[in-house]
Formats: sequence, structure tokens, C-alpha cells
Amino acid sequence: MQPIEFIGFAADCTITGKMTMFGERLTDFLNGQERYLVHHVECESLEDGHQAAIDSVSVERSDLLAVVATGPRGNEKQRVSLQTNRLHLSIGPYMVLGRLHTKPGSDAVADVLKRDPMVPLTNATIAYEVAGAIVARDLPTIIVNRLLVEWISPTTEAASVFPDVPVRSPFAARLQKDFTGTPSA
Repeated sequence: MQPIEFIGFAADCTITGKMTMFGERLTDFLNGQERYLVHHVECESLEDGHQAAIDSVSVERSDLLAVVATGPRGNEKQRVSLQTNRLHLSIGPYMVLGRLHTKPGSDAVADVLKRDPMVPLTNATIAYEVAGAIVARDLPTIIVNRLLVEWISPTTEAASVFPDVPVRSPFAARLQKDFTGTPSA
């Protein structure tokens, strides 16, 4: 058990504070329970940027769209060489770029289907608006709640890493997949 810095992203605010983590990696801790107690909390509204301080708050995993990976990285002896797949995704008001790690030669889709909801992406960037101003943060690792991903634009090697999520690119005129139900022009 160890206290760590907590930086989370909810649909309407960012949440920073301290959390007591059990285990070797934050991803495992987040996947191991559905509610987390965060102390010395500061919430920042995405709408107008106002901040609110709270002594402690209980946050449900279903309310977290993403979390910055902090704390220990796990047992170094258990690490294996992995291949990476570059992803661009939308989750609530956030745009995320990052790399998904899978075993070499494995099917990325099958690998993700076996994973818990909170999935780490390395060499990540998260971008969002606070009071109309764009904020972009480069992070070594961000953990996204794959159950809340709205759309994803993977590289061709990982064309459908998040099943049942529309695959499209906001930069392309032609959408690859779009299940939003809106008619195309």
C-alpha cells in the first residue's frame, strides 16, 4: 500500500489528488475494483475552468474516462518484449493518441477482448478544452476506460482493437466505420 498522485479525467472535469494504491501497477489496481477513494482533491471544470477543493471523494470507475499512470511500473522481471499499435481515439470531451502494447505476433483484437476495462497506452497525448482553451498534455502512459471509448482510428495493423466502437478518422473525408446512426452526406 502506497500513496500516489492521482490525475483523472471525467466527462465534465479533471480530478487531481492523492490515492492509496494497493498492488504493483495502477492499471491492475484500477481494474481490481470499481470505486476509488481520492484525498486532497482538486476538481477543475472543463466548462468554465473553476476549481473546487474537496477533502476526499469516492470515484467510480464508470465515471473515469482516463487516468494518468503514476506510481510503480510493476515487477521488471515479469516484463516481456511487446509490439505497439498507434491509436487515435475519442473518449468524452478528450482526444487521445497513444500506443497499445501487445505480444509480438498476437492478434490485437483478441488481446484487447481478454483485457479488463482500463487499458494503458504509452507515449500518449491527451487534448481537451478548459473554458474554451485547448489543453494538450504529453504523458508517458495514460490508462483509458475502453468501455467508454466513442471512436477510434487505429493504424492498419490494429484496425479494430476496440470491438463495437466506430472506427473513423476525423482527418479523412471517407469514414471507415461509423455506427453513430447519423446519415452520411
